[in-house]
Amino acid sequence: MTSLNYVEPPNSNLICCICHAPFTNPTTTRSCMHTFCHDCVVEAVKHSPHCPIDRSPLAMEDLAPANPIVKHLVDELIVECPLRSAGCPHTCQRQLSESHMKDACQYVTVPCSEEGCNQLILRKDRGKHADLCVHRSTECDGCGASVKYSDLTDHYSECSSKTATCSFCAAEILRAKLQDHVATCSEVVVPCPHADNGCSWAGPRHELSEVHISSCSYESIKGFFAIHGARVSALSAENTALRQRVQALEGIVHLMQREMQSFKSILGPWYHSEAQGTSRADVRHVHVPDDSNLQSFAGPSLSRTAAQRTQVPTSPDPFGNFDAEQDTAASFFLPPEALFDSRVHTHSRTSGGLLDIQSHPGQRSLPLTPVAPLNLSTPLEGTLIGLRDSVTAVAASVDSLARRNDIALTNENMRINEELGSLKYAVHGIRLQVCLRSTQHF
Repeated sequence: MTSLNYVEPPNSNLICCICHAPFTNPTTTRSCMHTFCHDCVVEAVKHSPHCPIDRSPLAMEDLAPANPIVKHLVDELIVECPLRSAGCPHTCQRQLSESHMKDACQYVTVPCSEEGCNQLILRKDRGKHADLCVHRSTECDGCGASVKYSDLTDHYSECSSKTATCSFCAAEILRAKLQDHVATCSEVVVPCPHADNGCSWAGPRHELSEVHISSCSYESIKGFFAIHGARVSALSAENTALRQRVQALEGIVHLMQREMQSFKSILGPWYHSEAQGTSRADVRHVHVPDDSNLQSFAGPSLSRTAAQRTQVPTSPDPFGNFDAEQDTAASFFLPPEALFDSRVHTHSRTSGGLLDIQSHPGQRSLPLTPVAPLNLSTPLEGTLIGLRDSVTAVAASVDSLARRNDIALTNENMRINEELGSLKYAVHGIRLQVCLRSTQHF
């Protein structure tokens, strides 16, 4: 505010001794009570920590806002507008000068209010500039649309209310109806309606109906073209539907292939491809031990079971021919001769330790139900049924063996109890004899 021009000379008590202008944001020192402009005294203390008037020590902490009366006195001083040299005659209090410059001064430059215009103009010339600005909005005198003044020429070339010349018949037509006119103009060059079928004629529209149609060779067979087009459309639709069905079937085939791979991995050794079994008519059988051998070590129970197994008819292998020598699962099963034992060992207590029941005369061996090896030449379902029967037979044999062992142990316990009773009776008799001998001696 040091550049402001005051209408009347200000009071000397309101003049800063540093800048020699009325106080701006007056600040008073606490130590010596001198008043300065805030910016002036701060700059002076930075250079020298002394009061500019009496040279007394002065620090930043000693500065404080001046009395409000002093601030009101300097703010109420009458000043001229800073743009007086430009022509503004306005005068006001100093505190109102800033608002005057911001809102009211007609000599302040402001930007044009039209979008796209970057020109700076005086506030008092805004109305004049608005009438001359090329970016101002204006109304088309033909269609009434609002367009920018700079785009008005381009708009006239496209305005629907202006007339345009038809390029075919040279008639003056409203631009809004030009498209409709071209669609019906008699001088427009058009092709024959049968151009898709092979007619190469092209000429003015008025010659089409007057000259060409009556002589066009395709006109007489246009019914055939209609039927042919309908059939082609139907075939195209059918082809599209068939293509979709083929794609769906291909997806189903891929799904079935994945399922087949899963089944192959599940079946394992039971699956044989066609390449491994080219002669499906040759039916081979898995070797079954001879009945006489089974009877020699398993008794009548085994012979009956073996006879039942050998009587089962062998059906052709649905997975290909089976070769027992190439059985991939044979390593997981014991051979037939290792599945059975000709003797069942049970033990009982004797004075010497463990006693084999088989060592007693008259004790016959316990028959075991035989379990045939796993037959991979039959279907998976048949193999599982046979395996289940074998497990059932083994369970029955184990149960029978357990019952027989219980009976043998019970008999042995009864015999031992009888022997213990005899021993107790003998010991009791010896004790009585000893007592009698002792009595006779004394």
